[in-house]
Amino acid sequence: MKIGVIGTRGFPLVQGGIETHCMELYSRLAIFDDNRITVYRRTPYLNSWNRNAQFKNIKFVDFRVPRSKNLETFLHSFLATIHAIFQHYDIVHYHNTGPGFFIPLFKIFTRAKVIFTYHNVSYSQKKWSRFAKGFLNLSEKVSLTQSHFVIFISDILKEQMLAKYKIGHYKVISNGVNLPVPSENSDYIESLGLEMKGYVVSVGRFLEEKGFDYLIRAFRKAGLNGLKLVIAGDTDYPTQYSEKLKALARENGVILTGCIKGEKLNQIFTFARLYVMSSYEEGMPIALLEAMSYEIDVLSSDIPPNLLVGLDKDDYFRVGDEDDLKEKILLKLNKSKEHSFREFLQNRYNWDKIAAETDLAFRSVKS
Repeated sequence: MKIGVIGTRGFPLVQGGIETHCMELYSRLAIFDDNRITVYRRTPYLNSWNRNAQFKNIKFVDFRVPRSKNLETFLHSFLATIHAIFQHYDIVHYHNTGPGFFIPLFKIFTRAKVIFTYHNVSYSQKKWSRFAKGFLNLSEKVSLTQSHFVIFISDILKEQMLAKYKIGHYKVISNGVNLPVPSENSDYIESLGLEMKGYVVSVGRFLEEKGFDYLIRAFRKAGLNGLKLVIAGDTDYPTQYSEKLKALARENGVILTGCIKGEKLNQIFTFARLYVMSSYEEGMPIALLEAMSYEIDVLSSDIPPNLLVGLDKDDYFRVGDEDDLKEKILLKLNKSKEHSFREFLQNRYNWDKIAAETDLAFRSVKS
């Protein structure tokens, strides 16, 4: 099959859940010898490390677009759609609702099948203006009703959308996680002034929905002398919230690593004592699954997508409640982790199985 992919900033080594999803999924789909995959990327996220990356049976087409909250996704998706119209794809796979706005345009000029994956409800994010939220609402309807096949990454999203729209063909295929080889080196964490098992970590983009501000306040209230808080991630675009968050972190001695991947992130996960996910919203919590894959003890907000992971009761705290989070952090640090996550993850969130399910969905649509 000849497949086009629209809706990711790109990969490898690009921050974001959709970006991680796309790299893991398409690197596996491309192993099937008859698949030829073209991924449309955005040049602001490319550098000397990833621009010339090579994967079997994957070609990258890169478009130069402004790094802009309001224009970047819209312009890139339009350019990618126009290019895709002339490529004689069997399938074009759109990711999330902003890019999906252009599905009808693509269908006017081609007989290729369109598959749409819904990752999260974008218009609920506080960073968007009223106009942008209205556009994303419209894009949601267009994406879900105009695609030949819809993939939801969770049952929660599926139920929400089926209550709103009549959707023809769909399937729930979750995100996955790799079981890593923990790092044997500690030079990176030492360069940050960290000690093995001497810090609590959280990972994500600097959006209000991630709840890093109340995590910092809860950690401060816990009064953990000698234990540090590390937040790995950054913002795509400077915002008032991200600037306030960085100032709050500096005031409280929080270590901000910026966006890290590869060996640096491996070390951060390998030697962490506890991972905390403080999100108000998630589509599917990839970072939480990644932390679990390192056998780190975890603590997560009790929003429905995180509850769906199926952790124990003591692994959750009331979302937005910094006092409850403080108490749960102290509880976690005063007892040892009691169970392993690896077998659970291998059975339920296996990327090889997910890729095989997705390939079957593609072939059913194409036939």
